Amino acid sequence: MTCQNLLSDRHKTCGPTLKQREKGSVRVFAVFFHPTASVTAMGGAEKRFVEISKFFCRRDDLELTVLESSPSLLNLSGKNCKKYLLPFSFHGKGWLTTYLRWFLWISRAGLKSLSVVNHVKPDVIYVSNNTLPNLILGCFIGSVFRLPLCVVVHHVDLSFSNPKNSRTYGLYRSYRNIKYGRLVSLIKTFTFYITLSLLRKKVNTIIAVSNFTAKSLSSNGVSEVKIFVSGNAVNSKLLHSVKSRFDKKVFDGIFVGRIAKEKGVFDLLEVWKRIVKARGNVKLLIVGTGIELASLREKIRELNLENNVFLRGRCSDPELYSLLKSSRFFIFPSLFEGWGLAVAEALACGLPVIAYDIPALRENFGACKSVSLVPVKDLEKLGSAVLKVLNLTEREWCRLSKFSKVYSKQFRWVDVAEKDLEALAFCFESARGKRLF
Repeated sequence: MTCQNLLSDRHKTCGPTLKQREKGSVRVFAVFFHPTASVTAMGGAEKRFVEISKFFCRRDDLELTVLESSPSLLNLSGKNCKKYLLPFSFHGKGWLTTYLRWFLWISRAGLKSLSVVNHVKPDVIYVSNNTLPNLILGCFIGSVFRLPLCVVVHHVDLSFSNPKNSRTYGLYRSYRNIKYGRLVSLIKTFTFYITLSLLRKKVNTIIAVSNFTAKSLSSNGVSEVKIFVSGNAVNSKLLHSVKSRFDKKVFDGIFVGRIAKEKGVFDLLEVWKRIVKARGNVKLLIVGTGIELASLREKIRELNLENNVFLRGRCSDPELYSLLKSSRFFIFPSLFEGWGLAVAEALACGLPVIAYDIPALRENFGACKSVSLVPVKDLEKLGSAVLKVLNLTEREWCRLSKFSKVYSKQFRWVDVAEKDLEALAFCFESARGKRLF
């Protein structure tokens, strides 16, 4: 069975109807490598798998086994769910250290997976993220044991246009344009093409989190037949149970995300300098960690923003939601996104959002009246959007806040989990020629 018009409808699902398999439970082996807290806070890809695994573990007809990097982010509670935690400690800073850490993880996890998979005897491999440590390990397991492989693709970095001269950069030049060095830009570009090659040749089924991601893959040679569009969501129950830490809005703006150049945090500081000059004592909170954190601190000092920009490292979801609810608006000048989970969480907390007009955010949030999208790298328009929100009356702000909360209600993890299960069923059946569920 193939999915017709797969890329035209974000909410369209395809594949076989889920049915109980006649003999025993479906055995899914999942690969879950994630950065440590010293490298970055838990990102959207990690949150997605944590939430999806909860729904998988509630099913009586599914056995989930996870090979995870330490420290663990998972709390698997079902009797049919088990994780193998691979202790892994490697200290260092910078992008090159990150890539070395990837290589060491792949080596160790590859050896560990041989015994685990041989013991578990799974029906299908589920790779939680398309980063190379996850993808290469998944491809290795799939090849050795001849198992169908399903990979969740969160985003692929693509070139972007400069609004000042309408010039479209290649991927390498895009990295250079946002101030990455030559070597790191080359490695990141090389990594992209390795990822793309593996997705094209070694993966049976791909779960794309957005139509934009799906179209990006198909335009780079990945067969549309094996691409499913799933999505992301927010934990509404937890989010609504959290109250603001303060009686009033303490921060004017808040950013949540990995501290990296492609997330636009350095653009944000340049804009905030202009906002401080125009409005005086305005406060910005930046929540997140990453290998660019030291550079960010240095930039804050260079711009004399120590009294206006505050940093908060990794925090729990309840604390994050409390901080969001203590702020007036969410600002997110990211250059590359596959879906935009941080935006959805901000909307669910009732915040107006200002972000760069990139395809994934336009697709998922462009219809929301409380989301302002401005041209990529246009700092003047980004600053104007910030001033516009700061000048809102309380009544106008409350109106936008209501729009945000209502819009976010459409994003439910149960729907995403069901779509992932359909993709897993299609992955198995297309490879084996028989039904999985």
